[in-house]
Amino acid sequence: MQKQNKNKIQSSALVSTLILVLLATFVPIFQNEAYAQDQNEELYVHNFFDVPPYGNWTYLEKPISPVYINDSQIKIGSNWTIICPLKANHTYHIYFYGEWVDYGPNPETDYDIYVYNPLGELEGYHTEAAGLPEHLGTTTEEPFFKPKYSGNYTFVIRNDPRESKAAKPATFMIIENIECNKWHEIHVEGKENNRHVENTSWAFEFKTSSQKIEILLKVPETLDMYEVRLYPMANPSEGVGETLNEVPLPWEKGLYGELQNEFGGYNIRSEGYRGVAYASCEYYGQDMQINYTAPFTGETLYHLVLIGEKGSGKIRFIVKTGDLKPALIEKRSQWKIAPNNESTLIFESNCTDITKAWLNYTTNKWKSHNTTQMEMINNRTCLAVIPSQPAGTTIEYIAEAIDTLENKLVSAGNYTIKYAVSINIWLDKESVTEGENITVYGTMQPAEQNLTITITLTSENATIQQETTTDINGNFTLSLKPNIKGEWTIQAVFNGDKYRFKAYSQKLTLKVEEPTFFSKFALYIYGAIIATIVIGAVVYVKKFRE
Repeated sequence: MQKQNKNKIQSSALVSTLILVLLATFVPIFQNEAYAQDQNEELYVHNFFDVPPYGNWTYLEKPISPVYINDSQIKIGSNWTIICPLKANHTYHIYFYGEWVDYGPNPETDYDIYVYNPLGELEGYHTEAAGLPEHLGTTTEEPFFKPKYSGNYTFVIRNDPRESKAAKPATFMIIENIECNKWHEIHVEGKENNRHVENTSWAFEFKTSSQKIEILLKVPETLDMYEVRLYPMANPSEGVGETLNEVPLPWEKGLYGELQNEFGGYNIRSEGYRGVAYASCEYYGQDMQINYTAPFTGETLYHLVLIGEKGSGKIRFIVKTGDLKPALIEKRSQWKIAPNNESTLIFESNCTDITKAWLNYTTNKWKSHNTTQMEMINNRTCLAVIPSQPAGTTIEYIAEAIDTLENKLVSAGNYTIKYAVSINIWLDKESVTEGENITVYGTMQPAEQNLTITITLTSENATIQQETTTDINGNFTLSLKPNIKGEWTIQAVFNGDKYRFKAYSQKLTLKVEEPTFFSKFALYIYGAIIATIVIGAVVYVKKFRE
């Protein structure tokens, strides 16, 4: 197996060497002409006709330029080979579309595509039926291609003689797809004698449904940038471009500089259309920024173009979109801080990693304040400790953090240092009859005199609330008269003050029962008895006198 791999690598090295030799031989012949025809020829694209080892083939110096296939350029039964260097584990959007695509009942052209890695191995093949565009992802289910190796990848486009009846025009495109809200790096070189060299121009695509886009570039002191540009290339909801594997494809004519409202106009040259938004350097090392608000909604595909001017260096850049809303959220481990205890405050970034964080706090309404660097618990969580303070102290704080997108995240708040208290209550009995008093006994610790305690009795249809105060031992009592039968809940509450937190007692249950027949009508019964006795006495006296 090792011998086979070694042979493959050696074979690949020979092929790469042959390509370099051929490029060294043929590119200088066409170079002056190519630069003279920049307005009509794509930069970094070299076409060869009937030249070994592939016959008809195109060499792309990098994945940045479209390759246009003319009508009848790939005749039925013949091939066209496109070679382009790719980087392992990078994400590329590769598509092959154009006039040849036909979803109707009688398609004429059937192009198949075979993908070979730098070892010469077949890494993928795509053989959709006639008229249907190939899904050129790593698999047919994926929209993007992620190479296994770094090096020259070979794409063989074959006009299938079994299915095809024509050779209609097409566009083959490879461009690196980048994630929004994530930093990326690329080496850029300035022009030589006012001509683009290998790393002068770069282009990337990204997609977003956000209307607000911010692009930041960190430029090294060794480089002067010509421009950074933004080009909207597709928005299917606006009728521009189409979708394949749930990813928008650019409007084809827009890849060649044509404009439709704000869409298209793709241009990697210094001269010509600059896009809907652009920025430039005035000096070496000047950072660059684009702020753009799209006048349309829906998912949009953009091309981002970078062009160097002088010098060279590695650029860091990021595309920030409005659909990401970083925030710093407090996750305090202690919500009731007692005197003589340190305060531990924890903060968490909701969607981005934090690079550094600090806490400003004051105990005198910002007449003065302290600043402490926060400890990073993990990439998104930080912690600060505030020294112990006496009871009654109010601490105000502002937590600040910088995330990897260079957003400043802020969270502010305040709390007061207080004693925690506890309340316990009990009843003199568990049930009473309607109209009978119930006495609530309670105690609060730590003990303090003249603190107000609110006692609430609640039933399904009524609420009774009364106040009492604590004595020197923290004890309290209160008599209440629930006047409706049924089940009542009783609870005592201390509402807190400057030095103590609010506290609740446990909840007790009291049953209020209907009085017995005798107790309910006792007055009437006693009245009747007395009346009977009085009447009997009157009758007796009367008879006795007679």
